[in-house]
Amino acid sequence: MSPHRNKPFYRRLWFIALLLVIVGGGAAYFVLLPETAEAIASAPVRVGPFQVSIKVSGEIRATNSYTITVPRGRFGQTQIVYLVPEGTTVKAGDIVVRFATTEIEKVILDRESELTMLNSDYKKLQADQESRMLDLKSTLRTSELAMEQAQLQTEKVKFESEVARKEAEISFERSKLNLEQAKRRIESQLRVDKSEDMKAQLKIQQVSSDLEKAHNEREQLIMKAPMPGLVVYEMNWQTGRKVAIGDSPWPGMALVSLPDLSKMQTVSNVNEVDISKVRTGQTVEVRLDAFPERAFAAQVATVGTIGQMKDRASSIKTFEVVMDIEGADPILKPGMTTSNEIIMAVLERAVYVPLESVFDREGQTIVYRMNSDEAVARRVLTGERNSNFVVIQRGLNPGDRVALRDPNESEQVEQPAAKPGETKKQPAEQRRSNRRRTP
Repeated sequence: MSPHRNKPFYRRLWFIALLLVIVGGGAAYFVLLPETAEAIASAPVRVGPFQVSIKVSGEIRATNSYTITVPRGRFGQTQIVYLVPEGTTVKAGDIVVRFATTEIEKVILDRESELTMLNSDYKKLQADQESRMLDLKSTLRTSELAMEQAQLQTEKVKFESEVARKEAEISFERSKLNLEQAKRRIESQLRVDKSEDMKAQLKIQQVSSDLEKAHNEREQLIMKAPMPGLVVYEMNWQTGRKVAIGDSPWPGMALVSLPDLSKMQTVSNVNEVDISKVRTGQTVEVRLDAFPERAFAAQVATVGTIGQMKDRASSIKTFEVVMDIEGADPILKPGMTTSNEIIMAVLERAVYVPLESVFDREGQTIVYRMNSDEAVARRVLTGERNSNFVVIQRGLNPGDRVALRDPNESEQVEQPAAKPGETKKQPAEQRRSNRRRTP
């Protein structure tokens, strides 16, 4: 074959080799190229109205709610035999909880039997008293007649012998004494009868009162809703779960809450660092965690004055803040979790940047301002902040851009361990970082 015929082939081969060298060199250049400003995530410095606020989680509850508790009485240990299903909307007067009434029914039967016997004994006592009084009154009348007869006899023997007159006078005095004794016996018997009557009536009243109380206690064991509301079971701390049929709760224990769904509120625990900024009347934006697209307006109603530990493992104290939600919506249910943004103030015009663009370096607050192809540290003076942004009072201008991370901190990527005899290679990011730091 002639060498002249192979020239086009060699030319193509040299061209391909040159192209591979150019592509490979370009790739190596970009791999080893120092990190530029475009590789650092940044955000513009914003200017405009700024909302000073804090975000706290909360829980929905009804503003007005009635809690049904275990009644206090002498019926001993009570057992739940009926519970209206949780989530049911009840009307006033509907039965919500019913307890076993076996013991109180026995008390009622015993008191009814005792009352029947006492009433029977009282009637017999009245009959005996009436009979005795008739006898005494009869004796009194006989004594009155005897005295009248003795008085007539005295008048009759007035002109007879002294002996006859003396006998008549003695007879008169005797009849007079008998009359006085008859009167005293009646008075004494009346006092006795009155005492016995009062004693018997007092016993009847006591048993009647016990019986009435037992009936009332039986009524208390059938617990009805005093107001319309949604049935929400309370926690039974004896079992570690919500109350259920078969439980035997202690007297006074909360069983069921009946929240009024026409007016709701959300309750949050605010950190002690932020509580001084919260005031009653402040506006709140409430969002349901289950429906984050739904927003509700609210107002701070009360701010707690006594702090409580956040949890046993933390020394941080929190304060309860109650916020009234405006209007009513069937989507709002007690127990739903919320994200609440409490708005303390609104600045008409402010310069602000994202929170993640501000750093604390050696006691100074700085940002990294983007200057063409590099990020330059700049000291700034910060002001108010909210959950996402912080106001810059001095050090930046509208239109500037700031880095969202510290460009001097390289991202360390953990590499798998090298095999025996194998040199561990550095990632391209680390090589670029090392190259940047090489003088």
